[in-house]
Amino acid sequence: MAYGNHFLDTLEPADEAALRPHLRAVEVAAGQVLIAQDTPVAEVHFPADAQLANLVRLSDGRGLETAVVGREGLSGLAPFMAGTPCGWEVAARQPGTVYVLPARVLYERFHVSRPLLEQLLRLSYIYQMQAVQHAACNAAHKALPRMARWLLSASDLTPGEDIAFTQEELAGLLGTQRTTINEAATQLKERGAIRYARGVARILDRPLLERLACECYAMERERIEEAGTMPRRRD
Repeated sequence: MAYGNHFLDTLEPADEAALRPHLRAVEVAAGQVLIAQDTPVAEVHFPADAQLANLVRLSDGRGLETAVVGREGLSGLAPFMAGTPCGWEVAARQPGTVYVLPARVLYERFHVSRPLLEQLLRLSYIYQMQAVQHAACNAAHKALPRMARWLLSASDLTPGEDIAFTQEELAGLLGTQRTTINEAATQLKERGAIRYARGVARILDRPLLERLACECYAMERERIEEAGTMPRRRD
């Protein structure tokens, strides 16, 4: 069956058959916490048309979003594989369907399946590469190209035309101020690359947006496609 999640859809037949009886489709609401910070990973979540956010919860209660997980993969991958509590909170940033699997089932399976282990390791590498790339991007590039990069990446992670975000959320992800995010969004809108209103953006001219994005998007996308963690785009 097709799940709409690239990781599940590219499993080896034997692995898919072993995991299928334990998977269940669940609808998640925006803001719903799936893994609490500093707790063991009891379940992993494979988004179909939902998006998940990794947030670092500070002592004053604020949650700073650091990464987004979409149809390419699953939640809590590194702590799940290491058998440690998750050092961040995982919550739904965009509502939709996720497939939920008991972590012990995936853990037991990858210990007897080399192809599944290699698939998990490739995805873990991609998540680490993205963290490093985004840290360098936020230090080296201006707000407009960084925002263009983020919009393109968000579009890749979840099917559909609209991309919802708050200025506060995106400011945290890009390491800048809310006013700077508003200015960048306005400039992208004026150039005809996106439509943007009330926290929702729609890409109108993807080739233009790619030209406006910094080099990080193309570098990241090439590595993702080479690793096989997302399907190659058709130009």
